Amino acid sequence: MGVARRALLSSLAAAGLVGAVRLRQPAQADYQANDHEEAPYLSAGSGLGNTHHVAGLGSSGRIVFANPLPARGHAVAVSPDRRTAVLSARRPGRFAVVIDLPSRAVTHVFDAAEGRYFYGHAAFSADGLRLFATENAYAVGDGRIGIYDAASGFRRLGEWSSHGIGPHELALMPDGRTLVVANGGILTHPDSGREKLNVDSMEPSVVFIDSGDGNVIDRVPVPRELNRLSTRHLAIGRGGTVAVVMPYEGSETDLPPLVGLIDRPGRLRLVSAPEPVQIRMASYCGSVAFDSAGRVFGVSSPHGGLFTYWNLAGEVVSSAAVVDGCGIAANGRPGGFLLSNGLGGLWQHNLADGVLRQLSVSQAPVAHWDNHLTAI
Repeated sequence: MGVARRALLSSLAAAGLVGAVRLRQPAQADYQANDHEEAPYLSAGSGLGNTHHVAGLGSSGRIVFANPLPARGHAVAVSPDRRTAVLSARRPGRFAVVIDLPSRAVTHVFDAAEGRYFYGHAAFSADGLRLFATENAYAVGDGRIGIYDAASGFRRLGEWSSHGIGPHELALMPDGRTLVVANGGILTHPDSGREKLNVDSMEPSVVFIDSGDGNVIDRVPVPRELNRLSTRHLAIGRGGTVAVVMPYEGSETDLPPLVGLIDRPGRLRLVSAPEPVQIRMASYCGSVAFDSAGRVFGVSSPHGGLFTYWNLAGEVVSSAAVVDGCGIAANGRPGGFLLSNGLGGLWQHNLADGVLRQLSVSQAPVAHWDNHLTAI
């Protein structure tokens, strides 16, 4: 954790934005894998000594298993039969790790093709035979969708254009055929690390692609006057409504809408929170997830230490303050979510009763959760 981030978290805690959230520094020797406990959630995380893992979490917050990673991971894709998970490296990483969920063992590690790196997200086809991963063809600066054969050790089959720059999260629509891709519009190159190279000329969009042939079905751009909104993360709710969240790459004094809804072809409806909440979102969204009923979605704003919850009309219905909170996943109950933060904390939040309950986490090699939680 960098000095600037530590200072930010300290200032948020001092301001009373969340109570009694402390940095966990678990000892690896105290960690005991549990072969019998269910692990309905997955997340990447980091520990002491620059160690990195992908972990399976129980509903109680216990870490059921943790497999080491060569570097920071980002998000996990789970196959339709719930037997396989693929963890993608954090941009600009080049590795992906395959986990057999029944045995919890890593079965494959594969790399991005030459001249490509992963953007951190992937999605399986409806039959589970192919994996689609967002990638950067960095020599030319174009986004790609890498295609991998899940039935033959994730051998690379080829790639399609993402029809934009900087593709990040992608997901399969309820029709089982259409991929929706958030092209964030930000140009990067591994020689420049995570530096953003084209902020003034960004062209973010959400693109719907035929997963059978890679052809564009629909392309929904962000309005030109708001081109610094980076369409980066998305989730799919009831009726196929797509919620997309957009970190803003402009002035900190601006208050642009950070959330969009696509509920019919070609239309991106931008929505904002009430101004005090919008200010607290700090121009940044880190993750988005719908509840199990697909009617309410949660948005994390880790820079502001805030989770907001929205209905399909684009209205904020609740919020929760959690320092550096970013990971969010449905917990199986309508209006229920599991939350994580960069300080190793986990919470259950149920909107029906408004209770935000911090979970007691057993000692384990993961001290800092990464950006995303995935519900198996």
